[in-house]
Amino acid sequence: MLWIFTQNQQSLVHVNEVTVQGKKIEGIMGNDSWTKTLGKYDSSDRAAEILQDIVKVIEKNPNGAMTYRMPQQ
Repeated sequence: MLWIFTQNQQSLVHVNEVTVQGKKIEGIMGNDSWTKTLGKYDSSDRAAEILQDIVKVIEKNPNGAMTYRMPQQ
């Protein structure tokens, strides 16, 4: 179970999938594929780096619930 605290610090969302869309990172929630922007960055490379950081957090906690806080920059 992955919870993400959005970059703007206005939402804590439970996501099923995280994807990079250009400079944005989006979370996909629920069976209806509802999406929410979790963060927006200066470049697509930076967004990809953050996605890799999320993967590292998941790999450290493969069996438990975790929370990830989106970086400001």
